[in-house]
Amino acid sequence: MVPRAAASAKVVTTRHTITLAGKRIAYRAIVTETPMAGTDGTPAAVVVTYAYVAETPANPANRPVLFIFNGGPGASSSPLHMKGIGPRRLDGTRIEDNPHSLLDVADLVFIDPVGTGASMPIAGKDATPFFSVGGDARATTQVIDGWKKANGRTTAPTIVVGESYGTMRALAMLNEAMKAKQALPDGIVLLALALGGGGSPATEAMVQLPTLSAIAWYHNTIDRGGRTVAQQFEAARAFAESAYITATVQGSALPDAERQALAARMAPLIGLPAATIAKDGIAIDKDNFMLGLLAAKGLRTGQLDARVTRAIADSNFHPPFDDPSMSLGSGTAATIESYLKDELGYAVPSPYRSLNLGINFKWNYEAGRGGAYSGGSFAPFLASAMAAKPTLQVFTGGGYFDLTTPAEAGIFALNQAGVPVDRRSSHVYPTGHSIGEDESGSALLSTDLHAFVAGIAAARRM
Repeated sequence: MVPRAAASAKVVTTRHTITLAGKRIAYRAIVTETPMAGTDGTPAAVVVTYAYVAETPANPANRPVLFIFNGGPGASSSPLHMKGIGPRRLDGTRIEDNPHSLLDVADLVFIDPVGTGASMPIAGKDATPFFSVGGDARATTQVIDGWKKANGRTTAPTIVVGESYGTMRALAMLNEAMKAKQALPDGIVLLALALGGGGSPATEAMVQLPTLSAIAWYHNTIDRGGRTVAQQFEAARAFAESAYITATVQGSALPDAERQALAARMAPLIGLPAATIAKDGIAIDKDNFMLGLLAAKGLRTGQLDARVTRAIADSNFHPPFDDPSMSLGSGTAATIESYLKDELGYAVPSPYRSLNLGINFKWNYEAGRGGAYSGGSFAPFLASAMAAKPTLQVFTGGGYFDLTTPAEAGIFALNQAGVPVDRRSSHVYPTGHSIGEDESGSALLSTDLHAFVAGIAAARRM
């Protein structure tokens, strides 16, 4: 990443229009630079946000504001910004209006964390504190609070949207807010849940099995029997939560005859031979599955999106670069830079970083003994926040074909943490890790998020 030469607090506003659901909407795009203080109290970095605010809505005080970021850590907001719910979207190298944007029901603020996108450290300053769970969460909260005050939206319904590691960030923000006795948001949207904590090998195998079955369904390596992917996923989940977990918790103590019988039941669910399942262990190794499912065709599946394949012979990279479904973002960065300059009037001072894996590799999870986040799972932070604020609502979304953050894993973590079922809306989509990058997934996600946001706005009016 290329540091900034000096701190800057520029605000650039442009005006635009879009038609959503047959309604023409005039809106302002506001690019804001926020200097962030380091440990010595002087600016150590600048965070850039991209806001889209509808002009003269009927009741601006009650209009929700969504604060949106992706994950990594080390990812910019560009996937959700330019391929998800922003008013403009990338189609190859072309920028077009996004029919699935949420701008008709809420104002949208996309946040590039420090070291990503256009948000960079200042030369000669120590930005290390921003590359940790707590430091990142506090910085993001500061940016949100500052934006709301500067734009007269301190009383607006607030919804925080995070994807992948962004779900950890969102829940860490709740934890930091609770400790500081700060206001909590009205809604939390968690996409491709990555909540930490893992679990026992048995429970990890259990929550992964439905995803393996959905992937086998997609590649037609099992008999679909007329089932949809949703039906296949549910059938595998029912098996995983009954006979499968009963067997896997026994580990090596499971009698061989029972292991062989269970492997025979698993084969038609996940598309691997029963002999392979029994030999490798009924707790399926993710890498073995990706390499084994389509081995007869000489192919391996992706991990972020298992629908994507590559020849096994060409898969000679080290993780995470060996994933055929992984994009490093370099192919879109130039187009995003042009969009920011030509349409939003903002010239990025250094090359736009869609993804910065250098941050990912050195991230401080504060998980060591005595660390602020040594507890493992972040889900209890959400349960505590919902207990403190009885009106807080939660939306979760995952992809059937996402092996990085299996859809059932996030739901299981929330259930185990005691997050109230009656205050969350859970969805699984026919996509990989990035729901918004798939056209059909983007449309479905938009419909569900419209309903979620409308519900929060209606509750605030009561």
